[in-house]
Amino acid sequence: MFPTDATAFLADIADDNTPEFFAAHRGRHAEAVDAPMRALAAALTEEFGPIRVLRAQRNRRFRPDLPPYRTDAGIVGTVGRALLLSATTFTVSAGPWRFDPGQRRRYRAAVGDELAGLLDGWTLTSPALTGLPRGVRSDAPHLRLLRLDGLQVARSWPVGDWLTTDAPLERVRETWRAAAPVLAWLDEHVGEAEPVEPRPRAAAPTQAEAAVAQPAEAAG
Repeated sequence: MFPTDATAFLADIADDNTPEFFAAHRGRHAEAVDAPMRALAAALTEEFGPIRVLRAQRNRRFRPDLPPYRTDAGIVGTVGRALLLSATTFTVSAGPWRFDPGQRRRYRAAVGDELAGLLDGWTLTSPALTGLPRGVRSDAPHLRLLRLDGLQVARSWPVGDWLTTDAPLERVRETWRAAAPVLAWLDEHVGEAEPVEPRPRAAAPTQAEAAVAQPAEAAG
């Protein structure tokens, strides 16, 4: 599914993360990374719903310190389903990486033996508090789960020749299917995140308001 140049390109863009390098190797990215990733997404859409392919360029509007290009490639679907391919690792995940405040409150109220059993055998990749959550005792059952700020479950594999076969598609499909009980638990006990209301744009000040806002020395 992925040619051997896919991971080679990701290693190269990590070493030379510049517009000049990407422009010179745009064709490599399109053929070795983007095209097979789109084919993978298309093969999964019927079963798992809409899936988008991550762009190579980063959005640095709020993080100008980030490198301009991603050093991995991937796809993102509904309920936190995702795949990330780096130069060394193929990681498939599902579930929210981080809760909003309402979800976090409902999640901590519902943590118990049922969830602990569902998570057996999974790697948990969401961030976690180093201290105690508010109102939680240090001897509380399932303290590790209570500290989580999201519930993203994942499985990872080292990259290898298997990437050139149909195995990537099967591993994504099998992992997302296996995550279904965890996602069902989240749907029942945690629910969806609250929609983020867009900030209203500030209206332009009137002439009178602008005059009031001027420093005294500029008022003439």
